[in-house]
Amino acid sequence: MLIEFRFKNFRSFRDETRFLMSNVKSFGEHIEKNIIKTKKEFDLLKTSAIYGSNAGGKSNFISAMAHMAGIVHNSFSNSLKKEEDKPIHDFQFKLNTKTENADTMFEVSFLLVDTIYRYGFQINGHEIKKEWLYKKIEREIVLFSREGGDFDINKSAFNEGIKYKDDVNQNVLFISHLAQNNQIISRIVFNWFLNVNILSGLTEDNYALYTSRLIQKDTQFKNWISLALKFMEIANIEAGEEEGKVVTYHNRFDENNLLINSIPFNVSENESHGTKKLIYLLGPMYDTLRNGRILFIDEFDSKLHPNLTKKLLMLFNEFNIKGAQLVFTGHDSSLLDKNLLRRDQIWFIGKDQFGVSELYSLSEFNAKTVRNTSSYEKKYLENKFGASDTIELNQKLMDFLYGE
Repeated sequence: MLIEFRFKNFRSFRDETRFLMSNVKSFGEHIEKNIIKTKKEFDLLKTSAIYGSNAGGKSNFISAMAHMAGIVHNSFSNSLKKEEDKPIHDFQFKLNTKTENADTMFEVSFLLVDTIYRYGFQINGHEIKKEWLYKKIEREIVLFSREGGDFDINKSAFNEGIKYKDDVNQNVLFISHLAQNNQIISRIVFNWFLNVNILSGLTEDNYALYTSRLIQKDTQFKNWISLALKFMEIANIEAGEEEGKVVTYHNRFDENNLLINSIPFNVSENESHGTKKLIYLLGPMYDTLRNGRILFIDEFDSKLHPNLTKKLLMLFNEFNIKGAQLVFTGHDSSLLDKNLLRRDQIWFIGKDQFGVSELYSLSEFNAKTVRNTSSYEKKYLENKFGASDTIELNQKLMDFLYGE
């Protein structure tokens, strides 16, 4: 389970950014439904929502996690490629001379059973500048730290690093190299990233195939999604004959409205954009909930009715028994509902006049600005929390529009 995500000098985020999935202990709302209980000095949130104006940096936030996971997954294999075949790692904040060529930093802290791991690295292009891994059961200890090609390894707690440290070049993460060699602790960290799923809510291209295969192979999922889609008058759902295709069946009636049979619809060609998104999204959501994974979704609410997004959010808050977590960005302000979310589950991203994105939580505002009885949606749309700027309609704009 994710505790904290930190990053720095990534796209529009110039300064160190800190995102927490741990709860604020003094907040008493939705403790039974929205909180994952732990045996630590903190509990964790099941969901977090991130709001902000267009071009504020919400997608860059999701992209930061996607790139960290991608580097961990692919660092070893990318190092074996020709230079021209390697992916471009051009992450820096470009609007400031101090940061345009500086390192980018990523770090996650996560809880696995009773152990907290804190892992991170600094990267510039493909070169690993720094890397570190800490472990905490009762007190935190360093397992290894690295600066360039110099390693400091805890021999008693991280013996697996001793054998391989001289084999790692500066384009490969140590944790990725060790995981490729099936070292136990490194595999734990590496596999945690495999349990992080990251999606775009604007296009289903990257998860339609997954959902199609799940319908084909998992009878439990097929029954579950069929039941979930009943409200759309979808009688049945099947994987199509072509790889990645899904077929829905709709009841067909005669002139007296008597049921005759059902006819197949190719989802990608015959269903609405909202229906397509829902069908394909239910695959990753099922996988996340059933296996206690973490799901990041950019533009979660696009193409979906507000009542539907509320129900999907309730799936994670109220019907989530395996410690799954959902982090999403969105614009549907009706989800900013005190009956649905705690104050520490709501985050905002705003951008200043220097082009710098800033992430901050609703929990940071004092009682004069917001209480647990406040209308979060109303205050957000009134720009009381910032991060909701929009086009200014003024006379000058009209003059340019209609002037000679």
